[in-house]
Amino acid sequence: MSKKAPTPAAPVPTRGALALLVLGLLTSGLAVYQWLELLTVRAGGSTACSISETVNCATVWNSDFASAVHDTLGIPIAGMGLVWGLAAVGLSALYLAWAKAGRTVRPAANGLRLLALAGVVSIIVFATVSARLGVVCPTCMGTYALVLVFTGVAWRGLPGAFLPQAGEWGDTLKWTVGLSAVAFVAMLMPGRATPHAQKAGAFLPPVASAQAQTQDSATPPAPPPPATLDAFLASLPPDQLQFLSDALAMYRAAQPKLAAYPPRNLFGPADAPVKVLEWTDSKCPHCKALVEELALIKQHAPKGMLSVEARQFPLDGQCNPAIPNRGPDALSVRCAAARATVCLEGAKDFWTLREKLFAAQAFLDTDKVMEIASSGSVARPQLEACMTAPETIGKLRQDVEYAMRYNIQGTPLVLVNGREVPPSAPLIYALVLASGNPDAPAFSTLPPPRSRGSAGGHEGHAHP
Repeated sequence: MSKKAPTPAAPVPTRGALALLVLGLLTSGLAVYQWLELLTVRAGGSTACSISETVNCATVWNSDFASAVHDTLGIPIAGMGLVWGLAAVGLSALYLAWAKAGRTVRPAANGLRLLALAGVVSIIVFATVSARLGVVCPTCMGTYALVLVFTGVAWRGLPGAFLPQAGEWGDTLKWTVGLSAVAFVAMLMPGRATPHAQKAGAFLPPVASAQAQTQDSATPPAPPPPATLDAFLASLPPDQLQFLSDALAMYRAAQPKLAAYPPRNLFGPADAPVKVLEWTDSKCPHCKALVEELALIKQHAPKGMLSVEARQFPLDGQCNPAIPNRGPDALSVRCAAARATVCLEGAKDFWTLREKLFAAQAFLDTDKVMEIASSGSVARPQLEACMTAPETIGKLRQDVEYAMRYNIQGTPLVLVNGREVPPSAPLIYALVLASGNPDAPAFSTLPPPRSRGSAGGHEGHAHP
């Protein structure tokens, strides 16, 4: 009697793995898009998802939590999303390859389910952070949707038990952790090259910085604790000490120039030993950081030691003849902010309103400019009339012409006592504590300055 031929094994289902492969690719593509948008934000541009104060990706990406992730892991949150997506693609591809070769697909199936679980946990964490900020990130919502669909397919569309069985954990973790680690390492170089969110007050000693940031806006700031140049220098890390040494060398070598025009608005006394003149653009992130840091310096500077003059250099050819005009006829946000700031120069709350404009940078549009600029002592009709006045346009052109004398390459442009310097808050604060003396004895503890070619520079928001 002949033996019955063995029944061939049922083919391993692959539709679920194919769906997961597509979802992994979509998640990866969305993560790349978000990363590129983050780079746009860091360069001073605006994003498609920065719609309003409450619907704004940039606010989430610049949050303390997102900054902590980037600082700790070396990769922004968008990069972590890309790591997750690439791991999903790799495990899905392994599943399909093993199914075709007749090998067991359990390590890949288990890994995909564990990856889905990690994705759900991440969604809970990130969504909680967004909720606490009171902001919705549309592209983040897209990522959440893809991850949730991925989770449903991974748990219902793959064969076998939901969790790894005895003896399966080794291979499961080997492939899952291995692929995730490879993707993470691949993202480290672009992650470290991605600019971090600027943190105002990072240059100040911890006690002083914390005190300034916890002040209620309605409460007059308490007198800062006494500061000395020696104590300030002792609080700086080695890289900032080196940068300060380089910046001081540039300051000493520069030839001071006489002011081309008298200041139209000045914080502090005209005879202060440290006179700061700065040109900014309302959408430039480095300008925002400078404005925030100067606000803190003004709180901590000894009385009479600092004066600040603010001028405009909007990076838009519509109101800046130094830049080609490629924009629409309607007044752009950069030009509106520059004109509004000029119109506020005589107001008692000029500096407060200017800081509010920069604080709203992530969601700043022309309506927001008008809302903020008219929220103080200048009524909106008066502001609107001023913004179209020939005198205002003339003042703005004067600012541009003044900046062009220094061959401006980007914003912010900063002069200290008539000398062009890097937009460095530690340099300005150190000179304030030194009463404007760049050769104060305390500076002798700094490391030797590097040559100009090797010194770390400032990445401003360059204009065309």
